[in-house]
Amino acid sequence: MSSPYAPVPLSNAHRDRVTRLLSAAFANDMLSMEQLDARLAAVYRAQTPAELEQLLVDPYDSGRTLHAWQDYQTADDLVPARGIAAAMAGGFSVKGGWIVPRHLKVWAVAGGGDLDLREARFAPGVTVIEIVAVMGGADVILPEGIRIEVMGAAFLGGFEHSGGSVIEDPDAPIVRISGLAVCGGVSVSRSRRKFKNEKQYLAALARATDIQRRR
Repeated sequence: MSSPYAPVPLSNAHRDRVTRLLSAAFANDMLSMEQLDARLAAVYRAQTPAELEQLLVDPYDSGRTLHAWQDYQTADDLVPARGIAAAMAGGFSVKGGWIVPRHLKVWAVAGGGDLDLREARFAPGVTVIEIVAVMGGADVILPEGIRIEVMGAAFLGGFEHSGGSVIEDPDAPIVRISGLAVCGGVSVSRSRRKFKNEKQYLAALARATDIQRRR
């Protein structure tokens, strides 16, 4: 079977994606140091996305692809249409694996909320998160590979978006965050998942950088 990525030009984003997946496999004890080094070297020798894809085909990560967003997307018919998370003179915290509703309303009134969506699943297309923070705040952390659009406003407060590189893949899910912060704040950022063995993951990325520099 031919690879669906064969017609796509090879990019640095593809190499970075595979490097991070291999580093994650090493951090989870799925690859030995020798296997890691061999595959990292092959990442920088590859000439097509199909060659890169072959580095991910083994019993441990056979479902992996070159598109980071496919780690976070689920079937459209599994996604709830609407949902709400609210903190009124209190707080809420949402994290772990769950399916984000197509339209999620967040209220933080004289309270605060944390939405850690790095292990969540999203619908294809656009997911809307509408946030209202009045004398309170909300922090939203989104995973790598998700496109983000922020269109919030603030009065005597802040509506901030920071972190992460621009996602250019037109097929990636979009999370569109809008709303209002009055005497409060909303923070939107993007970050990768943490690994159980974070030191091994960072060490693997360092080895990849060293291999690339020596080529």
